[in-house]
Amino acid sequence: MIDFKRFETFDPNGPGLGNLFGQVSPFEALGIWPSGDFRLAPGDGAVPAVGYYLGIAFALALFVYGLAQLWRRRENAILAGLGAAVLAYAAARTVGTPYTAAKAIEIAAPLVGLAILLPLLAEACRFSGPIGHKSDTRRLVAPAAAALFVAAAGVCSLLALANAPVGPTAYSSTLSDFRKLVGAGPTLVLASPRLLEREHGIPFLAWELRGGRVCIRSAEDAGELPPGVRFLITDRAEASNGIESVSLPDGYVEPTADPRGSPIEARVVRPPWALLEIHRPVPGNSPCPLIAERQARQGPAR
Repeated sequence: MIDFKRFETFDPNGPGLGNLFGQVSPFEALGIWPSGDFRLAPGDGAVPAVGYYLGIAFALALFVYGLAQLWRRRENAILAGLGAAVLAYAAARTVGTPYTAAKAIEIAAPLVGLAILLPLLAEACRFSGPIGHKSDTRRLVAPAAAALFVAAAGVCSLLALANAPVGPTAYSSTLSDFRKLVGAGPTLVLASPRLLEREHGIPFLAWELRGGRVCIRSAEDAGELPPGVRFLITDRAEASNGIESVSLPDGYVEPTADPRGSPIEARVVRPPWALLEIHRPVPGNSPCPLIAERQARQGPAR
């Protein structure tokens, strides 16, 4: 734990963002946040901003009602847990980082859900007086409110699970090491169609090689070597396969003054990735986009 506290996302003087864009809204602890990406602000996804605000208002009203009922029933354990979660979030938000504040919200979420549902379900299960009595009306409204909250929060959870960029099934730190070698690039990455299409490979590769200009293509449809590219990364262990995957454009002329042999040769091979250096890049401006920190966190444009 002493060593782990030096992790960059826990350093208030560092970026402290991890894969976040900025501070995460504390209203997400209420459970109704209709977005497949919890990092997005209201209105940035497919659902209009009004959908977020209506969900927040509904859940917040139920939460306030739940707190009042918990206080009346002296549910001290739940109230103490909520108080501790509030203090943890306040400390993280004040002297911590957006990453630690998001973790505090995550810890608070199940307690908030319990505070909302427990009083509603208890009211729904309680026997009351004759029809038309005030308490009987609450007993009828409570299960409807609980069912609506569970349905809305459940849909939001399904959106998050369906859209979660979980990344490849296997992970290696090789690409992170390559990032230090290629610097600003420009760099062409040739990856398998499975990685790109089925394992969210584009945001994964963008994150691992952030900070430089990076082109990402399928290894089966590599095409010609883009202008200005100085490095080639392939997910095939044999570097020669990476060379064969791309072709030099028509009219490419190798400078005779350069004493080195092949224009493309292996520099580092660490299966399943290989880094190749292009000694004589194709002339012209590189079409590879700059993968800045925020863009790398966000992944491909939505």
